[in-house]
Amino acid sequence: MRKPVKNSLIVAGVVCLLAAAVTAGLLIWRNPFADRPECTVPGLPGTGAEAAASPTVELTVAQLHHASTINAVGLSRGIPERGRIIAVATAYQESSLRNRADGDRDSVGLFQQRPSQGWGTTQEILDPVYSAGKFYDALLEVDDWAQLPLTEAAQKVQQSAFPDAYAKWEPQATTLVRALSGADPLELGCRAGGHRPTAVAPDRPAPAGTEDATPQLTAALAAADAELGGLTVREVTDEGRSATVAVSVPDLAADPAGRSLAALAVAHGTDLSITDVAVDRQLWTDFDWRTADQPIEPGVVRLTVAP
Repeated sequence: MRKPVKNSLIVAGVVCLLAAAVTAGLLIWRNPFADRPECTVPGLPGTGAEAAASPTVELTVAQLHHASTINAVGLSRGIPERGRIIAVATAYQESSLRNRADGDRDSVGLFQQRPSQGWGTTQEILDPVYSAGKFYDALLEVDDWAQLPLTEAAQKVQQSAFPDAYAKWEPQATTLVRALSGADPLELGCRAGGHRPTAVAPDRPAPAGTEDATPQLTAALAAADAELGGLTVREVTDEGRSATVAVSVPDLAADPAGRSLAALAVAHGTDLSITDVAVDRQLWTDFDWRTADQPIEPGVVRLTVAP
């Protein structure tokens, strides 16, 4: 009578061991691909409805990098805040703010745009500046887009099979757009050791005044100029590693324009090896914000890259 019980216990033990092994295997397999928050973008303080509409957002370096690009392209074109929130929320839903080289059928990129539907070539769409610009082009053609609920405006552009999915990302998109568009003070940031985006960015033309800059600084300024535009390089110092840059952004005063460039630089810091960003009364260094020893004039930012 004991033998069946003993065998059952053995079988149960083997099953438990196998389950544990499978679980461990899955954890090991998933670990390199897990999305761990690497960046924090504070929302509005408090616990009321206003705070719920703009919560603190935690995301990866790649996600913040791409959100900042989408927002910067919108700023460069004078797109109102509402349009930039719609764009970031749409990319959140379509690609989780990743520049994906695959998707449903021939969909690619941040907005999962399809070459077969006239959005451009695959290579063009995989350029975040291009794809964001094409999204804004289509959004501006929607009648009364600014008065529509976010999900309706996004759906008229995307023609998605899940038309109600965009709205859930509106709070996160609101936080990101406001933090990236001249917030005072600047608080967004990423921790040290974050993972660089893996998508290959196109080469960008260097703005004037970068002849004495290192290749790394030139790349950082070229990226900022391609996304936000309006850069004027005033001075390059520190053996070509630092640049003092003035920036002009449509519909923004000098103060928020400078902070928008500074926020873009911090969001791209990991990818472009930016180590220090000084703007207004703030200095971002060692992956944290502090009060600057000496304020900088409105609309001017000082960027420093790693050697």
